[in-house]
Amino acid sequence: MKFSGSVFSGWRVCAAALLAVALVSVHLPSYAQSPSSFPERTVRLLVQYPPGSVDIAARVLAKELTDLWGKPVVVDNKPGASGLIANEILAKAPGDGYTLLLSTNGPIVTVPFFQEKMRYDTLTDLVPVALVGTFQYVLCASSALKVKTLPEFIDAARASPGRIDYATNGVGGTHHLAWEQLQREAGIALNHIPFKGAAAALQEVLAGRVSMIFTAVATAFPFIKDGRLVVLASGGRERLPLMPDLPTVAESGFPDFDVSTWLAVFTSRGTPPALVEKISKDINKVTLSKSYKDGLALRGTDALTSTPQALADLVRTEYERNQKLIKTLGIKVN
Repeated sequence: MKFSGSVFSGWRVCAAALLAVALVSVHLPSYAQSPSSFPERTVRLLVQYPPGSVDIAARVLAKELTDLWGKPVVVDNKPGASGLIANEILAKAPGDGYTLLLSTNGPIVTVPFFQEKMRYDTLTDLVPVALVGTFQYVLCASSALKVKTLPEFIDAARASPGRIDYATNGVGGTHHLAWEQLQREAGIALNHIPFKGAAAALQEVLAGRVSMIFTAVATAFPFIKDGRLVVLASGGRERLPLMPDLPTVAESGFPDFDVSTWLAVFTSRGTPPALVEKISKDINKVTLSKSYKDGLALRGTDALTSTPQALADLVRTEYERNQKLIKTLGIKVN
């Protein structure tokens, strides 16, 4: 059987059109329903850290969202690289809303400045969804250091420049930047010992092998009570309700000092704005609920809410501020 040139050309055009449709469909978001019907399957919630204060908050959020959506929200711990491993997984995920990230501020607005090369763009590949909480850090010493107040610690550090160690969960994180700022403002020199996570850092301080740490109040509280940690000050602007007699670093002679963190949910680039808005509103329903607030309060964390735009504005403001601060402090990439 023979085909005329026009018929053959028609087949080629049709085949090309079908191929084009197939190729486009590969890059479309995997959900085809309207945002109002999201989710229709399991949602993955990435966490940048091993079990600890952030992981606990993630599990409270995941349970509440599971109850709201009627679909499982599964916490997936991906620690390492000061939070950047989880960030990169999110940056490469499909833009369909089924991969979310619960992040602290450090891996978003601080850690990127300590990397020689980033494999994603923090400000464009991670899409802000909503703030969900905030908590303070406390400045603690190993009981082996034999100091009981912040002034005593500063005197000890001045007497032995570079000989007192402090532990962090990695170079460039919130803890590291806080220590750099305190050293500059107090006129002291300390030795930085970075670890792969906050839990490992804390264990070394509890064992007396490292002297100092900034850590979440909920994490530190049991060890403060049993005497293995000596709390010297809280890092936020206001005193902690759990320890109202504990002075802040700011009121101890360093008025510009503030080390606290926010928790926020992000999704991947390409997620339709209407879906981002829907997820944000659902998260806000959770964070406004009494059960969520109570679940976080027991762990020293306060609930927060926000729109995607408000979180985006916060991220950009802090990103630019930290960029300037790191330059002022003269901290270099390792």
